[in-house]
Amino acid sequence: MITHRQLTYGNFLFKYRGILPIPVIIFSIILFYYSDSQQISPQQFIFSLAVSISGLVVRVLSVGYAFNKTSGKNTKKQIADNLNTTGIYSLLRNPLYLANYLNWLGIILLFSDILITIIITLYFTYIYYYIILVEENFLRDKFKSEYENYFKETPRIFPSLKNWKPAKHKFNFIKSLINIKNGLLGISIIFYLIYIIDTFKYSGEFLKFNWLSYLLLFSILFYVSIKLILKVYKK
Repeated sequence: MITHRQLTYGNFLFKYRGILPIPVIIFSIILFYYSDSQQISPQQFIFSLAVSISGLVVRVLSVGYAFNKTSGKNTKKQIADNLNTTGIYSLLRNPLYLANYLNWLGIILLFSDILITIIITLYFTYIYYYIILVEENFLRDKFKSEYENYFKETPRIFPSLKNWKPAKHKFNFIKSLINIKNGLLGISIIFYLIYIIDTFKYSGEFLKFNWLSYLLLFSILFYVSIKLILKVYKK
């Protein structure tokens, strides 16, 4: 049973969950700049980006097959008109938080620092533990025995492939693209920023262009295009 303190604290973390990792990442970048680490190789950038992109893939699969008014980016309060239990939600109960961690893990791995990786992983575990407690409490109150059965059968964060159940309805491609626009842009900005810092640190060059520049440009155009489409659609 969740306590009042856990509920209050979890709601606070839920509200600001999108920005809570940012100060830690900024601090890690500063530590990286003043460290004696080796220059980041192109292969390391590719591997780390693949990890971050895998988080976006998990998010696409989560949001694309989810019911409307679920798996959103709401911050003011919990929202769920239906309970997602099929598709990726049959493998684990919180795929979006796994997705978020993978997004940030790719960035963390660029620093090649085991201690930083462990510390930030523990930080994420701490934040999401309380957020998940609040969400579980909300879903338990709303869906009663349906959620209790789902809770008992499905792991919280580590996927169980034996539980797989096909999604109940068609994939919503547009909804998933809208949902990942911020994440893709954020990942692109941070990766390119770290590339700039890393290049300047070891060669003194600034604003050097490479394939990450094109990824950033694509992400910006993608973000702007989605925003314009949504603006026109609302009219």
